Amino acid sequence: MNSRLVQESAKKFSEVLSLNYPTVGWYFSSEAIEDSFIFKRNKWACMLMYIKIVVKKGKRIRFSKDIGQACTGPTEFFGFAKLVDDGGVFLVEVERFFKNLEISQAYNKESEALIHPPPKEYLYMEQLETIDNDQEIEVVNLFPADLTNLTKLVTLSGYDSTTSLMDNVLIPNCSGCQSVFAIPYSQKFNKNPKSIVGLMDPMVRNFVPEDMVSFSVPASRFIEMANNIEGSFLDKNFDNPTGF
Repeated sequence: MNSRLVQESAKKFSEVLSLNYPTVGWYFSSEAIEDSFIFKRNKWACMLMYIKIVVKKGKRIRFSKDIGQACTGPTEFFGFAKLVDDGGVFLVEVERFFKNLEISQAYNKESEALIHPPPKEYLYMEQLETIDNDQEIEVVNLFPADLTNLTKLVTLSGYDSTTSLMDNVLIPNCSGCQSVFAIPYSQKFNKNPKSIVGLMDPMVRNFVPEDMVSFSVPASRFIEMANNIEGSFLDKNFDNPTGF
């Protein structure tokens, strides 16, 4: 979706929600945009180690097939390289996130089914308000200030549903990079895209601010939800007797 339209929708959300951090947008580009932080290191590094430079310093992060020795998660889950199958060993024996190899292997198969090849050479993560108007936003990350504001987003996700009335929001057991981009991006290709609550990876919690939880949707769904604010329980003209 055009970044200008997405930015206008973000303003609607800012009027009825409290957010801890600036809203983030993701977009593909064939251009190696200058002044971008490059996710590449000569030793292992999680991409979420750098999320603070996006939300606090206004930096832009660039992802591509070239990551050096950094974590392969973004490269593989974002579609820049084939997902490597280690037989499930890393998630079972190193991180211990799954009880046995069979479960870990099944997780890899589920993950692979959600990966879409990138349409362009680079993928960028940037504060939504600073993205150029000619960019096409794929995914939006919101960071609700507390459980009350997360609750509002969950409820708004189901406000216009005509099919799955109680499972419009997923909290997947997945890596942090999957939760903020790969899975919400995959929802773009579904008829009824769901919202994703993320950053629930125990490893990632070591790197992100303690009060940070992500709420992510495809950009098209983000605009739909923003347009649903008027007339909903979030409408500023709604005189709710309980005062929420």
